[in-house]
Amino acid sequence: MPALSVALSGETVTPGEAYLADTPVLRAHAGTQPDLFLRWNAIPRALTAVDVVVHLHGFSRTGSAMLLSEKVPRSGLDLARRSRPTLALLPRGNWLHYSWYDFPGLLAGGIDRLIDYALACFAGAAGIENTGLALDRLIVSAHSGGGMPAVDAIAGMRRAPDEFYVFDGLYGRDPATGDPMRGWETIDHWLGLRFAQEPARAGALRIVYIEQQTGPFSRKVGELISHRLERFGPGEAASLRSRYRVEPSAVQHARIAERCGPDLLAAADVDFDWSR
Repeated sequence: MPALSVALSGETVTPGEAYLADTPVLRAHAGTQPDLFLRWNAIPRALTAVDVVVHLHGFSRTGSAMLLSEKVPRSGLDLARRSRPTLALLPRGNWLHYSWYDFPGLLAGGIDRLIDYALACFAGAAGIENTGLALDRLIVSAHSGGGMPAVDAIAGMRRAPDEFYVFDGLYGRDPATGDPMRGWETIDHWLGLRFAQEPARAGALRIVYIEQQTGPFSRKVGELISHRLERFGPGEAASLRSRYRVEPSAVQHARIAERCGPDLLAAADVDFDWSR
């Protein structure tokens, strides 16, 4: 495990952040080091499980030279208003060419292994390695070019996320490689799993899009949600609709995750105040 430093106040780890290099799950990803950013809010050492947020970043104009620190400010990984003890992860993707990145290391259960690794690193740094830390709630978020890789990562996960947030990232596929809407079935399957756990274990799916970029696929997801909600009564459907919805953005593409992420990490049913 890499050296990770945390600060304590009594028996609570105080909020902090760190960068890690040479993360095993990301070893095959082309790009710069460090390759994993961690951020956490106050976490009592007595806990046996914490929430985890994994955010997949989008394209970069700096290409192969992109530093992970470039993606942190606009990732939306702001835990200041989140009350639940949470560890947030921002892995560096795999540089393909030009400004494009993907996340092959997170496929076929790779995202599960990344979460296990981060939890073990944090538990060791906090001095709770004897019992370790388990995963409680899982949130996956993605911005821009990270959106479709996030869908693919979810398809191979050992445990499906409780909440899934995509910020103008559902571009669809290159028509030259097959069905441009491939991946909707993954989201629909996940919705079925999620709704089966409602309301005992509440979840969320929030898609924020810009029509000319990600409109068709995003609106398809809206149709999937509407279809799934038909089996619920009016009152329950209204409650679910506050947490499972697709909506257009009122801010520019580059700012959507930064603007919406902190609100959603504070409350999954939030109505965005676009005037702020």
